[in-house]
Amino acid sequence: MAETAAAPAHVVDARPDPSRAVHIAIVRFTSLGDVIHALPMAAAIRRHLPNARVTWLVEEREQVLLRDNPVVDDVVVVPLRRWRASLGSVSGLRQSAGEWRDVSRRLRAAGIDVAIDVQGWAHKTSPFTWLTRAPLRIGFDRAHARDPFSTLVTNRHVTPPADARHIVDQNLALLTPLGIGPGDLETATFPLPAYLDSESRAQDWLRQHEIGASHRLVVLLPSTRGAAKHWPVEAYQKLGRRLISADDVRLLILGGPGEEELLARVRQPLPPDRAYAWAPAPIPDLVAILRRAHIVIGNDTGPLHVAAASGVPALGLFGPTRGERNGPYGAHGAYLQSPTGRMEDLRIDDVFNAVKRLSPSHSQP
Repeated sequence: MAETAAAPAHVVDARPDPSRAVHIAIVRFTSLGDVIHALPMAAAIRRHLPNARVTWLVEEREQVLLRDNPVVDDVVVVPLRRWRASLGSVSGLRQSAGEWRDVSRRLRAAGIDVAIDVQGWAHKTSPFTWLTRAPLRIGFDRAHARDPFSTLVTNRHVTPPADARHIVDQNLALLTPLGIGPGDLETATFPLPAYLDSESRAQDWLRQHEIGASHRLVVLLPSTRGAAKHWPVEAYQKLGRRLISADDVRLLILGGPGEEELLARVRQPLPPDRAYAWAPAPIPDLVAILRRAHIVIGNDTGPLHVAAASGVPALGLFGPTRGERNGPYGAHGAYLQSPTGRMEDLRIDDVFNAVKRLSPSHSQP
């Protein structure tokens, strides 16, 4: 670990005094799965520093995971996506400039003691980590930072232990300058808001489709960002046919707004009374239906990690990205890695057999 500047006396080297109201900012803007993977940090801070105040800097879309979250006290929205989209108009630029000033003032006035740049992008998160004016600014060392130039803004650089292969464990290593080391961490937990309205809508959806306690809801997630991470539609269709060969299985092909066409393509050859496609607009609705699944199978995508974080068995399909680092985390998660790095080389038989091993029911699909 390298240190290039002094930090507040109550947070350097030794465990901070739990009675001190240390203000800690977590800087992780995107994406859905990556914010999920950083949640155990906030949960660990809440357990070990119960008087600390946790502020989270996040993008507009992902803020829904953090508002009303029991381990986050305050949310600062940094709408970089919208700001970039506004560059083409004078009115948009004017609005973005005003919002930038508001965020800057808010961060300067917050009295933040510690800023943890989890994302480590010099052109995205680093300016806002700097704007916190936190005396202690924590990030990964150059070898582990997403962008090595981000280390110019942080002043405490963490090298994750060699056995921290998953990104969740690497993120948790960023807490060591706060005196929260591996020996202090129990099983990582992923707190999420209750989403009571969405829970009710998910229950209504199940009733509408006559899916009850005697059925097993199997969810497929065929969408993800980046064509190279997509398992072929035909593969999902063939897997779906095998899954619904069990009488009690009901299949949900799930995604988000804008993915309806893909979901419909996967569902098209499957029995319409046993297989359904749904693209709920609010993220909480997606979270609520995933919480009711018996097992979730999908590409490297945010909802897969939502399922695993909710304690739902989740099987990730990985090609160019590493399942060891980015797969569903914890006892309920598993992944298959393409031997060639190409998604089309993941065999349906292997996926189906992995589903059977992971399935929580004795009546296997």
